[in-house]
Amino acid sequence: MQLIQTSGNKTFDIIPRVFSVGVLTVKITSESTNTPISVNSTASINGNYLQFASIFGTLVEGQFYLLEVSNGSEIIYKDKMFCTDQTINQTANDYYSINKNQFVSEDSASNEYIII
Repeated sequence: MQLIQTSGNKTFDIIPRVFSVGVLTVKITSESTNTPISVNSTASINGNYLQFASIFGTLVEGQFYLLEVSNGSEIIYKDKMFCTDQTINQTANDYYSINKNQFVSEDSASNEYIII
């Protein structure tokens, strides 16, 4: 699974079934609306990866998308993506949270309560 932002240029590094450089068709399909978006992208080999950049327009925060990369009629890569604008840095223990900025815990020093 790949994490992507909701807007802007997205650069992908993938390990496809078949390495083919040149123009590829990149299709993403929203899992909730089943709406496909297809763009053409030029791919190049970067080490052991096939690298390409694509612009899909504005995607929806918190949704899953299916990614399909094809060279002509041959599908060379499939994946699932999750769209989020949260900053994620696993080395700093900053992970994705579905409840980010929605749940605030209150630390109180007293365990007193009132019974009416």
